[in-house]
Amino acid sequence: MFIFPAMLVGALIGWLASLIMRTDTSEGILIDIAAGTLGAIPLAALLGNDAIFDSLIAGGLGGVLALALLKLVRTRLRLS
Repeated sequence: MFIFPAMLVGALIGWLASLIMRTDTSEGILIDIAAGTLGAIPLAALLGNDAIFDSLIAGGLGGVLALALLKLVRTRLRLS
């Protein structure tokens, strides 16, 4: 499987999300990159076939889902 390229796509999506959400602190950027990478791994392992394109799409989707979950948790903690 192509887990490493999927992790790179997840990290790239995490970095782009930190730019879009205007995360000002360096910890926020690192957390977004880590969430994108960690979200890419399970989805790429589950959905990624032996083709690199499939793994990249699965890694991208996993990164997006993990960042959406992270944003939900961040907003819930701020409201409490």
